[in-house]
Amino acid sequence: MAGGTAEGRRVFVSTLPAGPGERRLALAVVLVSVAIFLSAVPFAKVPLGQVWAFIPIYQSALVVNDLITAVLLFGQFGFLRSRALLVLAGGYLFTAFMAVSHILTFPGLFAPTGLLGAGPQSTAWLFMFWHGGFPLCVIAYALLKNDTREIDGPAGRAGVAISSSIAVIVAVVCGLTLLATAGQHALPAIMRGHQYTAVMLSVVSTTWVLSLLALVVLWRRRPHAVLDLWLMVVMCAWVFDIALAAVLNAGRFDLGFYAGRIYGLLAASFVLMVLLLENGKLYARLVQSTAEAEAANRAKSDFLSRMSHELRTPLNGIIGFSQLLELDSLTPEQRESVEHIQKGGRHLLTLINEVLDIARIEAGAISISLEPLPVTDVVGSALDLVRPLARGRRITLVDAVAGDDHVMADRQRLQQVLLNLLSNAVKYNRDDGRVEVSCTKAGSGSIRLAIRDTGRGIAPGMLERLYTPFERLGADRSGVEGTGLGLALSRRLVEAMHGTLHVESTVGEGTTFAVELPPAVGRSAVVAGTNGVPPFAATPKTFGTLLYIEDNPANLRLVERIVSYRPGLTLLSAVQGRRGLELARDHQPRAIVLDLHLPDLDGTEVLARLRGDPSTRDIPVVIVSADATPGQVTRLLAQGADAYLTKPLDVSEFLALLDRLFNRTATPCATTT
Repeated sequence: MAGGTAEGRRVFVSTLPAGPGERRLALAVVLVSVAIFLSAVPFAKVPLGQVWAFIPIYQSALVVNDLITAVLLFGQFGFLRSRALLVLAGGYLFTAFMAVSHILTFPGLFAPTGLLGAGPQSTAWLFMFWHGGFPLCVIAYALLKNDTREIDGPAGRAGVAISSSIAVIVAVVCGLTLLATAGQHALPAIMRGHQYTAVMLSVVSTTWVLSLLALVVLWRRRPHAVLDLWLMVVMCAWVFDIALAAVLNAGRFDLGFYAGRIYGLLAASFVLMVLLLENGKLYARLVQSTAEAEAANRAKSDFLSRMSHELRTPLNGIIGFSQLLELDSLTPEQRESVEHIQKGGRHLLTLINEVLDIARIEAGAISISLEPLPVTDVVGSALDLVRPLARGRRITLVDAVAGDDHVMADRQRLQQVLLNLLSNAVKYNRDDGRVEVSCTKAGSGSIRLAIRDTGRGIAPGMLERLYTPFERLGADRSGVEGTGLGLALSRRLVEAMHGTLHVESTVGEGTTFAVELPPAVGRSAVVAGTNGVPPFAATPKTFGTLLYIEDNPANLRLVERIVSYRPGLTLLSAVQGRRGLELARDHQPRAIVLDLHLPDLDGTEVLARLRGDPSTRDIPVVIVSADATPGQVTRLLAQGADAYLTKPLDVSEFLALLDRLFNRTATPCATTT
């Protein structure tokens, strides 16, 4: 069903059940209308002056009201795809077009006998057609409103249905207008000048009966929606309109003539007012929902920032000290224990990163930078990273990517997706198996990167659960490590890059994951980047003073140990922001490493004061924080930070950054996240 969710359907007056309040209000309107009608009946034949301006004013207002009502009902049909709404919208459009024909043919208004070749009977017959056609549409609406069949399909189908409905209404109106003008001699005479003939009573009675029938059918077709209730009010006013303007009066320009048309204008206004009030409520609800969604996104961003900090901070010490332990002289048993610590820490870090990435995507906070990327370059880098894992399982990696294809993608995110798919292809493969990466053109014109393994395959019944977070399809019992988040994250990342991720699998033969991405159009040359991180144990001639502002003792001790691998560096530390500012002014360090969560001042305030003081303005500042949200990184770099590192620290990366900072002249430092 293309019409939206069931809950969303209940907000419209055409589907919202009429409550006691609406019923009381509608009844009050009907009672007032009856009272006015009964008061006007004795005077219906009293002749009044011929106010020619009344006709165009009344008819113009009627046309505008009915057109707006038709547009609003067509709009609801576009969402709900209800056949009943399509018919009712057509009915209002019919009345609007018929009112136009009626005013153009009115004798004496624009021409003595009216326009369009009208004669003395044309206007009266158009009035009858008009007031007989609308009740027929209301009856059809009432009969169809409980029909569960809908005009379903793509969004374009609704436009076709509306266009077809408009075309039919225009054809019907043109046909009736032609009959009442060119074919008026085939119709019985119901007007003699401005007075009614005897035939008029039988003709108008038929029209009146149709209006009463529409009211009865609406009443019997329960349950009543709010729209049904006000349509009944409309049909009551319609009955009074016909009674005063064509049954109980004597002819044109008497009190019944004017009073009946006022009822007609009210009848055209009731549903319009209800629809406009509904639109106002929907808009208010949309504004409220938008505000709530924005508040929820802010709360989610705050939660992500807090979780990132709280989870990464202890990992900083765990992984950092384990990396330092590797450099010491350890027994085989101790080295194995350190490897287990690092393995567990990295697994936990991967889990944290994937959970936060999925949450960022859902919150719309993930940063995607699309650029033309050479497929051979990205695939080659991913294969190089997974090659040690494949070597341990004696799995052959085959790079079947050839040519010069480029895709529009985010390099880091595409590398992340390919690495995850390749790692899975190796981990869930058989020993001495094979993993092949190929690149072809898809039928849609996109570039298709396929990763095929020779593993056990996936049963067809399990494929639908493949992208469910934390769902490992029983692999958790096989001893293969994993978080159950990689595929869910990969699909979200591919979709964020305007691509798709498909899977095909045959039990006993293997699985193929295919990433389809849009091709790069008008690409520029893309140069493969390398990190260029120096070896961990390298000790270049780096001299100077480094100031570290951090209140966490474990993090302080970790950086002390890291800096010990650069004998030329002198480390100053401060556990408070104000003390750090004093040391920066007094000692003029070559670089400052700054944590954001300090006991006295926020790290952003410390950065602002460093940049605002002429004596410390030019000292490079490296932010080290557990908050890895893209917005935070961008904001701090814009405020003057030279680099932003996230915890847990990569020791080699940190040392490489220090080497660049202490040996640079005026070259800006690259940012690492």
